[in-house]
Amino acid sequence: MRIVVAPQSLKGSLTAAAAGQAIAQGIQAVYPEAEIAVVPVADGGEGTVQALVDATGGEMVWQTVTGPLGEPVTAFFGLLGDGQTAVIEMASAAGLPLRRQ
Repeated sequence: MRIVVAPQSLKGSLTAAAAGQAIAQGIQAVYPEAEIAVVPVADGGEGTVQALVDATGGEMVWQTVTGPLGEPVTAFFGLLGDGQTAVIEMASAAGLPLRRQ
């Protein structure tokens, strides 16, 4: 049996890759003979950079940037596996995670 697990990230809790591994472990517990391929996906929103970095063997790069209120915030971009392509997730620097409590 071949199974493809293709999850998105679970907002604020698991990356798409981590969610996929957890799902794969559950399937493997029930169907130990199954061939499981985990393919993290994203819809262009939160988790897209991480999915692209994971898929290409790239890395996350953290920087201090100016946030939406002019204050410094720590944000990230992804450097893809080719070492030349950067992917920016705008929400990292100006999205909901920065809202004031």
